[in-house]
Formats: sequence, structure tokens, C-alpha cells
Amino acid sequence: MLGVKETAEKFGISQNYARQLALSGAVKAVRVGKGKILINAQSVTDFFNNSYINAPEPAPIGDIKPISVKL
Repeated sequence: MLGVKETAEKFGISQNYARQLALSGAVKAVRVGKGKILINAQSVTDFFNNSYINAPEPAPIGDIKPISVKL
């Protein structure tokens, strides 16, 4: 269990993003005391390992054809 600041430093994210992950339920976390949030480090690791961007495959270079332009 890591605090917000420690989570941010360990995973290279902002403290605000670490807090948002915890408060949104995207990662396992608990409130301790009045304002302290402890975040489960393994759940953050799992979150980032399962996150990816669906980017389209780049077009093959051979399919690029010049466009004629009259100036």
C-alpha cells in the first residue's frame, strides 16, 4: 500500500492522476484517517498492464501514391 505521492513517484504519474484512479475505483484503495488515501500498488500495476490504446495499423508505404497538383 502506497500513499498518493509515493504511487505517483513509483509509476511516473501525477499525484492528481493517482488520486483520480483511487477515487474512481479503477484501482484498489482505502481511506485512512481524515484525508489519507492508500493505494494498492499491485492494482496500479495491473491497471497499466491492461491499459492500451487501440491505434490503427499504419498504412504500408507502398500504398502511398502522389497526387498531381496544378498550380
